[in-house]
Amino acid sequence: MNVFVSWSGGKDCMLALHRTLKSGSHRVMGLLNMCDRDSQLSRSHGLKKELIQRQADALGLRLIQPETRNGEYEKDFKAAIAELKAERLEGVVFGDIYLMEHRTWIERVCSEMGIAAIFPIWGNTTNGLARELLLEGYQPLVVAVRNEPLPQSYLGRIFDAQMIAELEAMEGVDICAENGEFHSFVIDGPIFRHRVSVKHGQSYFDKNHWYLPLN
Repeated sequence: MNVFVSWSGGKDCMLALHRTLKSGSHRVMGLLNMCDRDSQLSRSHGLKKELIQRQADALGLRLIQPETRNGEYEKDFKAAIAELKAERLEGVVFGDIYLMEHRTWIERVCSEMGIAAIFPIWGNTTNGLARELLLEGYQPLVVAVRNEPLPQSYLGRIFDAQMIAELEAMEGVDICAENGEFHSFVIDGPIFRHRVSVKHGQSYFDKNHWYLPLN
């Protein structure tokens, strides 16, 4: 099928893209990154639009960044899908792992739009996915952490074997952060044409989360 990948720039969607490309089962037409109309930041991880574009360029993939506002996400997502269907889009790849409520929403919306919802990493153990990511050579940079249970000091760290070991020792923490414990931005890996160069801005605290702006 002709597919786009629902895109945040983080490790889970990256692994979903990696598996899709590796399997050769679908033709990846590009990446779909929903952005906030007012702030001009990515809706998923609050990163600058141009940073996601820089990442897509490094991957050699087309990126589209439809804009949306609170309460209008589904409408705007469907509008973006409708435009892509004119280019023969047949499905969207998602990096969800086990949150059924979100998968149910995705499947409903995709069904209503007449396209397939594809979940390459669904149902896998988060320990296994984390280690696969590192084994394949990806480098996710931590760009946001929820204040409880993770401290600000995790900002700017590379998600590596040492960090996995630390997370495993913490009670109630999902290693892949499927419950929002942290967010990442992948700066390098085997399908990158070159490393994404970033500069760290001044970290800040907002709504129980620490954020690291990237430039």
